Amino acid sequence: MKLENRIAIITGGGRGIGRATALSFANEGANVVLAARTEKEIDSVAKEIIDMGRQALPIVTDVHVKSDVISMVNKTLKTFGKVDILVNNAGVAIHNPIPNIREEDWDLTMAVNLKGVFLCTQAVFSHMCNQKYGHIVNISSVSGKFGHVNGGAYCASKFAVNGFTETTNNEGRQYGVKASVVCPGPVDTKMRRDNHPDDIIEHLTQPEDVADLILFLISQSPRAHTLESIIRTPLM
Repeated sequence: MKLENRIAIITGGGRGIGRATALSFANEGANVVLAARTEKEIDSVAKEIIDMGRQALPIVTDVHVKSDVISMVNKTLKTFGKVDILVNNAGVAIHNPIPNIREEDWDLTMAVNLKGVFLCTQAVFSHMCNQKYGHIVNISSVSGKFGHVNGGAYCASKFAVNGFTETTNNEGRQYGVKASVVCPGPVDTKMRRDNHPDDIIEHLTQPEDVADLILFLISQSPRAHTLESIIRTPLM
């Protein structure tokens, strides 16, 4: 198994890319901490993982609240003794043209998509450096590479995640800690469906496709490292 005895924290682990990644990791031998706001969803995924014969720890967490993040990481360390992998997947998307972006929507987008990545990374970074191993994967978007109409807040947050990932990787390199950023195109998730009800589902990348890429990044040889990956399904 590629991730035997590894401990992984996955934010936004109750559905979509987070759920698919959690199940993929568990299938490869990892024990998984599921962090999200919706208790019912992470409890359901935890049951799936336990049924696979792995350990799962669901922890209700709001990633942009520092006390929640610190508590979640402390519970992880108390239960498992270490953190090997962090997948910063939690996110929000509120699309409006620039004149119509509400300040509260801008603030929420930055809080979840960017501050959440920062807080979770900061909470595990020193631990990973001290143990001389760790891999942090941040889920960004092609919207973090190319700005698009109605994406002022969302694109800004994802461009920032890409830059923060590069800094994380550069600071962690000397300690054996890697950081990678994954930039998916349209993915068949609840967040995507809520914002794009007219999508043709068959034209979208599936959460399992993104999970496969994350697993590849995590399981690369220590000699190899992929900092940034873009995944898209061509429209038919």
